[in-house]
Amino acid sequence: MTVPTFLGIGVPRGGTTWLHTLLAGHPDVYVPTRRKEVRFFDRHFELGLEWYEEFFRSAGDSHKYRAVGEISPQYLYCEECPDRIASTLPNVKLLLTLRHPIDRAYSQYGFCVQRRHYRGTFTDFLASRPSALEKGFYSTYVRRYLDRFDRTQIMPLIFEEIFADTNETRKRVADFLGVTSEGFHDAVTNRKVNASTVPRFGSTSGVAVTLGRRLRRWKLERLVDFARRVGIQRALSRGEALAPLGDEVRKELGGRYAREFGELERLLEIDLRRWRG
Repeated sequence: MTVPTFLGIGVPRGGTTWLHTLLAGHPDVYVPTRRKEVRFFDRHFELGLEWYEEFFRSAGDSHKYRAVGEISPQYLYCEECPDRIASTLPNVKLLLTLRHPIDRAYSQYGFCVQRRHYRGTFTDFLASRPSALEKGFYSTYVRRYLDRFDRTQIMPLIFEEIFADTNETRKRVADFLGVTSEGFHDAVTNRKVNASTVPRFGSTSGVAVTLGRRLRRWKLERLVDFARRVGIQRALSRGEALAPLGDEVRKELGGRYAREFGELERLLEIDLRRWRG
């Protein structure tokens, strides 16, 4: 039986695609090739552990992998996930990516522009989806994991620090997972992935995303994953880069998180000075 030794638990739009790409290129690390986000503990738990193990069966065919895992950033917000993960994988290591709450919300807005054909302003987006800002109060969700896991099992990765020094990040990740940092490809560590765009073919891109969701519900996920691997999704979402978030909006919204930053620093023993600048 092969099950994960590590999980990436959050946050969405916080660098998890970059992290998955980094880990996938390491010869001693196994992540599923069939699907990037397995989402067993929040969406498919009723399918059972045997279903979950299928994603890691290839890792069991070789003894060369020192770390086996998957990244599903929605796990952070799932109320049931800490208990489910702790009861299934009590010794698992948890990689927790965090991003400044305002930038994370703006990236979520960009995702909706790119993948769901949303054409309102960022202000409109926040008015219709207040949860985008609410999800930035990370300490609420972090506490659930700290109630079930030892602090040493959780490695926080701050988005802004990841890309300020990717070499240092890969060393920290390697040490945490028990692999060598030399196994990570420099080409991956020196670039971001998954940047938001305003698609040239907006409505077509939105239809493709909706169809992909339906295919997964109909258990035809292999078709969706194949389309992603050959670049169909990337081609449909190609367009102009999303305009950067204005300083006035950032300042207006940022003040509400001042206490939150302090609480996160206390809970995770981290320094968030980059977020206060």
